[in-house]
Amino acid sequence: MRNLWTRALWGGVAGITAMDIILGIGRSAGLVQLNLLGGLADLVSTSGVAYSTSGAILGFVIHLLTGVLWALLFAVVVRNLHSRHNLILGLINGLVVWLLWGLILPPLNISPQPWSLGTPNTIITLIASLVYGLATGIATSEDLLAIT
Repeated sequence: MRNLWTRALWGGVAGITAMDIILGIGRSAGLVQLNLLGGLADLVSTSGVAYSTSGAILGFVIHLLTGVLWALLFAVVVRNLHSRHNLILGLINGLVVWLLWGLILPPLNISPQPWSLGTPNTIITLIASLVYGLATGIATSEDLLAIT
């Protein structure tokens, strides 16, 4: 079985990918009004590029890197708590991610608070964040990976 750090890294990759797919589906359905990937790309490019297809790819790479770093920080918590069953911790991690999204990203003009744009936006961004957290929780749970 891979070590905790490798599992956390891949959990972060899977979680961010799933999160961005959920957000993309929500945007396509008109339920999510924010563009997280464009906002992230806008940090290092012009607005014309940031909100294009190229910007979405750049934003995904930035989001992926931050998601992997956050997953590794989550692994530090898991290791220090000597936790083997991390589904609940993963969901708490996802909730923390969602709350930090609303507290840190708006002042940086990356994204508005996910709960400020109506109920559908709130629910979908929360679900996307919880899915990310669940992916990191599953990846760092030794008991769930023992059957593979």
